[in-house]
Amino acid sequence: MKPLKVLVIDNEDVICNACRLVLTEKGHEVDISKTGKSGLIAVGHTTYDLVLLDIKLPDMDGMDILKTVKENVPTLRIIVMTGYATLSNAVQAMKLGATDYLPKPFTDDELVAAVEKAFEGL
Repeated sequence: MKPLKVLVIDNEDVICNACRLVLTEKGHEVDISKTGKSGLIAVGHTTYDLVLLDIKLPDMDGMDILKTVKENVPTLRIIVMTGYATLSNAVQAMKLGATDYLPKPFTDDELVAAVEKAFEGL
């Protein structure tokens, strides 16, 4: 798998640091945004291969961010992460264009598997 440029949009330091650690060990470059607004700005200024997006952010709803990003960058792969995993959230995220849905807490292996799955066949 080629190295990816990844953006993590999550307000939890533990999640951000874990994602950065696991993915940089796999050779990927990882940026962090702690708010929805800063995440949208980052997506507008930088070309990413993948966004790891939390649904519950302090300033914006993750589903709104997902919708906005997919409207502006339809080819961008987005894996939605949430501690509030429900079937309706998963269905809504996929309808809005999410590549995958990762319930928190997740293991390092689950994160890597989701990222690799998002780029299968490329």
